[in-house]
Amino acid sequence: MKKALLACLAAAVTVSVAAGGYLALRPVGTSAAPVTAVAAASYDPAGAREAAAQADDVFHGTVLRGTGRRTIAEIPSRLYEVRVGHVFKGGLGGTVTVTQPVAEPALRPGGYVFATTSWHNGDDEHGLLAGSPPYPADDLTAPVRGAAGAGTSVGAYWREAVGPRRGGPAG
Repeated sequence: MKKALLACLAAAVTVSVAAGGYLALRPVGTSAAPVTAVAAASYDPAGAREAAAQADDVFHGTVLRGTGRRTIAEIPSRLYEVRVGHVFKGGLGGTVTVTQPVAEPALRPGGYVFATTSWHNGDDEHGLLAGSPPYPADDLTAPVRGAAGAGTSVGAYWREAVGPRRGGPAG
């Protein structure tokens, strides 16, 4: 009797393990809409050259106000109205909407250097590059904080980051 009970228990465990493995590896479901890839690049936020190379636009702007939240490409995001000031790269002007994942610290009104990529949507929104908080800078003539740009102004630091690189066109 004990042998039969152990054989039955072993069979039940084997079926459970096999079923669990099948369920773990099988697709849970399919989406009716295809997933859209979002063009974003990760880089060290102190690496202004890498940020400039990945961004569609690099500019100094002033956050005027937050305008709400919405989900863009499945990313819950905050929306900000930003007045474009000095453009280091790209062709933005006037007032634009900048999006930021809600997981990042919220922006406060004031000046920043932004490295963004266009969402290429009907709302003409520009998202911050992944992992790239905007650089706080009310004044482009202020010195860069930290060792990376010691002795240079914020404006000069970003002009250098966007400027010509060996083997590539001028930014």
